Amino acid sequence: MTVSVELMVPLFLISAAVGVFASETKRQTLLTVFKPLTTVLLLAVVGSPRSQFAELVDVGIVFSLAGDVALLSSSKQAFLAGLALFLVAHAAYIVGFILVFSAAISTGATAGGASLPPVAAAAVAMAIVTVLLLRKLWAGSTGLRAPVVGYAIALALMVVSAIAATGVGSGEMRVSTTNALVVVSPIGALGAGLFYASDASLAVDRFAKPIKHAPLLTLGLYWLGQLGIALAARFTAAG
Repeated sequence: MTVSVELMVPLFLISAAVGVFASETKRQTLLTVFKPLTTVLLLAVVGSPRSQFAELVDVGIVFSLAGDVALLSSSKQAFLAGLALFLVAHAAYIVGFILVFSAAISTGATAGGASLPPVAAAAVAMAIVTVLLLRKLWAGSTGLRAPVVGYAIALALMVVSAIAATGVGSGEMRVSTTNALVVVSPIGALGAGLFYASDASLAVDRFAKPIKHAPLLTLGLYWLGQLGIALAARFTAAG
């Protein structure tokens, strides 16, 4: 059963606001309830998956939920567990976005020559941003550099693949596949970008310099980013 998006999005935003408030004010019990609850609500935002892309987004949300629970603890072990779980979530999103883009290229829904330059430009931009981010984190991430570098690369790939899948500058991509029509909203690329900004702020806060009112960025942007990806999945139709 798919619940109305007009109902689910406000409920999600209210839950997210409570979660951010709980984190900002150090109300751990409240955070323990609303952090996983908010992420669970993303599944309802997606609704009944109507495409393989939406199914992969659901997989990413489930692993994100597990990562959220792991990161309720501040220990190094919990951080590494959360990193691994979110890495799987990003991998699911990346695969989903790449499947859509590959289908577009193979079916001629978008001309390769017209679509590849924006993707290449996005890849270069994300590479530069990620290198600068890692330089900022390097001194403070001793002992965790390998997983941090791997995770940063996965984040950048997610953003680039999202840009590739959501119209590569055309605003919307329609991909004809066998007995299916897939429509991916550009809000997915925006969501991926916000997700990147969230995790970047979390890394800076942890490894470089504490950020004042960090939960507004680390959790606020995280949930807005996930919402963007979930809505892209919601409005991806196959039939």
